[in-house]
Amino acid sequence: MKKISKLTKFGPIVTVIMAIMRIFKKTPVIIGNTNLPEKAIYISNHSAAVGPITLSLYFPSLFIPWGVHQMTENFRARWNYLFHVFYRKQREYGKTAAFILSTLFAPFSKLVFVAMHVIPTYRDLRLHHTIDISIKHLDSGNSILIFPEDSDDGYKEILDNYQAGFVLLAKGYLQKRNIDLPIIPIYFSKKENIIIIGEVVYCKKMFEQGLNRNKIAEFFLHQTNLLYANYLDSKS
Repeated sequence: MKKISKLTKFGPIVTVIMAIMRIFKKTPVIIGNTNLPEKAIYISNHSAAVGPITLSLYFPSLFIPWGVHQMTENFRARWNYLFHVFYRKQREYGKTAAFILSTLFAPFSKLVFVAMHVIPTYRDLRLHHTIDISIKHLDSGNSILIFPEDSDDGYKEILDNYQAGFVLLAKGYLQKRNIDLPIIPIYFSKKENIIIIGEVVYCKKMFEQGLNRNKIAEFFLHQTNLLYANYLDSKS
């Protein structure tokens, strides 16, 4: 694996793609905490493909995202994931629409994922590989963006489950580097076209209190939902 450096800007491919996408994607309103640390773990809801795209285009700080490992692999793996999981299961598209969209996106999707430095994620023991790469990025001063939302049943406005991989990363970095990383929850609303950035939270005290990773993930799930609920309350 090549040396990981501090990300100060994206390469020409991503820069051109982003410039084109900004023509078609309306700029969201960003509210909440914009006093962001040099490096952090950001966690956000997914909101289908719109959330990652919007955050990549408009978030006020650069980051390295986690992404499903299939989208970083060969054409067959990417096509199968797009067709069977993303479009058919999660988005509930019909077979024809899912086939067309998967066939259009799969050929160049790996190029985009590689250019964005996406870290592949797994649901088995290979997750340690994800953690190791993430730690190297953090050591270089790069922030990590993670979408912990369990999207097996589709994407929801009110989140009901967070996977705990981001907690393992925070714990691993604390153990290996003795650094209590800031974790910052984010909520993106496609309907409102807003990015809400929460306050910094640290996990060291939670670890010392003996909370397990699922309880900590549940705490951050509540914090993320609360960002949107408080926004809606402020409008009423």
